[in-house]
Amino acid sequence: MGRKACNGYPARAREVRDRIALWRRTREKRSPMPAKLWDEAVTLARDGGTYAIARALRVDYESLARRVAEARGGKGGGEASAGAFVELSGAELLGASRPAGPVVETSDGDGARLVIRLGTGQQLDVAGLVQRFHERRA
Repeated sequence: MGRKACNGYPARAREVRDRIALWRRTREKRSPMPAKLWDEAVTLARDGGTYAIARALRVDYESLARRVAEARGGKGGGEASAGAFVELSGAELLGASRPAGPVVETSDGDGARLVIRLGTGQQLDVAGLVQRFHERRA
């Protein structure tokens, strides 16, 4: 993880925000933001979440979200990325009760979720799975 800036965002986000501010002060009227700055914003959004980074960089959320989705190969924010795995349990679809064990849920800044439901007495390296989930795009 990068160092945290005093405003709660990674120091890298602060650097990119400062470069965007400089570009805004020196640009020609109504010119689009350079692709290099957008690419850096997309990279930050993958780790820090689209909404949080859009606010930190003071850029339009919808534009950033669209670029994040395009970088993943999708056409919109709600699509699953290529190769994504979705498990559907027939018992859950038919309304059967869930196991009476612990449940761990986590999500990343882009909305991907991981839900682990353990039955009573089952053992699993939950910490390792959660760590791998959050590192999968690193």
